[in-house]
Amino acid sequence: MSNNLFVIERARPEEAAASALMDAITKNWISEEQIQQMTDRALGRPVVIKNIKKLSGGFFSAVYLVETAEEKMVLKLASGAEIKVMRHEVKYIPTEAEMLKLFQERLDIPMPKLLFYDDSGEICDVPYFFMSYLDGVPLCDDQMITDDQRADVKKEMGEITRKICSLKADIFGIPNIPESYCKKNSDFINLLFDWLLCDAEEKGIAIPGSTSDDLKKLIRKYEMELDEVTVPVYVHTDTWDGNLLIKNGKLTGLIDYAAVFWSDPLLSHDFHDFGDDPDPYFLQGYGKTEFTENEKVRIQIYRIWQRLGMVVERGYREYEDPHMYDWVLDDFAREVKKLENEIF
Repeated sequence: MSNNLFVIERARPEEAAASALMDAITKNWISEEQIQQMTDRALGRPVVIKNIKKLSGGFFSAVYLVETAEEKMVLKLASGAEIKVMRHEVKYIPTEAEMLKLFQERLDIPMPKLLFYDDSGEICDVPYFFMSYLDGVPLCDDQMITDDQRADVKKEMGEITRKICSLKADIFGIPNIPESYCKKNSDFINLLFDWLLCDAEEKGIAIPGSTSDDLKKLIRKYEMELDEVTVPVYVHTDTWDGNLLIKNGKLTGLIDYAAVFWSDPLLSHDFHDFGDDPDPYFLQGYGKTEFTENEKVRIQIYRIWQRLGMVVERGYREYEDPHMYDWVLDDFAREVKKLENEIF
């Protein structure tokens, strides 16, 4: 991502619906005066803003609907510089802007269009970007969708995930975080665990049913299985139902590209989501319905990593409801026990 700012050719904006507002200390809400300045800069001229609205959804970044007479756009900002975030999240906004631009250019998937990115620090002291506004409600909030429609959405998500994973990377790691770059998948996965465990220690967060040392030893037992992956690809690790927008039973877009890594395709979210097994319609769409023993080991490791992240993030987001993720504590401990007992 280049410094200062760049403008992408503006596309026709689309609209999206929002669910209940979830607040966290990582959400960097700013003044309407700043939003006006950002909008003027993004559009290249002074404009009259008709409406500014905080958008719900998402658990990390502040997101606004900004509506002028001609445009409906989404504004997304990085956390305030004074807010401590988890190590793998420090470049979320620059990375999301970069992934929006890259995927827009190289993939045919339903997604927002990047309209403008600015990391100059001239209007506010953190990076921000504008993107087009997609029409729909999050899948997790859609009360009207039928089972058949949901199956079609999951199948399409398998196809989208396969397209994202078709892009090869040069190294294992997290875009824009050079200290995460690794030559081997095992080194990268170990680093992801090490970082989360350091984050937990710094906030005094207990690891359910395990210790940091025991968990590190457990994951490091599977170096061979992890290093079966020798070619890193782009993987989207956060395609949960809240990031899938639905209208009339159909997928209108996948949003939120901050958590894209370079790693094993099986690190893609839907392979290690909640539930005993990956969604069969997702697997059908992706084109992979059988797994080797080594692949099952890797998926189990990634299931533990995903749940560990949710355990730790409670101490960093400081959600309004401090018990919101209590349910994941037992789930994390169960997944660790399954790997210890080699139950896949």
